Amino acid sequence: MPDYNKIIAFFDEYIAHYKEFLQFEYLKLDMINNNQIEKLSKSLSAEQALIMKTNAYETKRVKLLEGMTGTFAEIAANAPEEYSKRLTEQHKELSDIVFRIKELNDTANITVTERLKKIQRKTAELDVYDGKGTLKREHASRLAISKNV
Repeated sequence: MPDYNKIIAFFDEYIAHYKEFLQFEYLKLDMINNNQIEKLSKSLSAEQALIMKTNAYETKRVKLLEGMTGTFAEIAANAPEEYSKRLTEQHKELSDIVFRIKELNDTANITVTERLKKIQRKTAELDVYDGKGTLKREHASRLAISKNV
């Protein structure tokens, strides 16, 4: 019989780690939204440390649940009654946190992608002058195609 107390203790740790990761994701999105590029760049090592810690927890989780079949939800549902409720609560909490992290990551990716598109559009425009000194705004790719540059 699996050591359910050990499993519950592990998932308490695991959830605490993901809560820390979630807080980081909120901070990261805030940095993105406030154009704090330098601060965001400096936070990459903290993010890398969280990712490495997540990988270590994943390895530990796989080893802990070795020999058990089914998903975490199924393991919780099939556990003895005195453990099932707590494991089910942990499963829901962990699922909610992981979903929120994914949602924040998706939002950050969309925001960054849209800003990069704006930068590309802006940098693709060039001020050019015709032979009479009149200023015109041209798209850089059209200009490059129309002239031998």
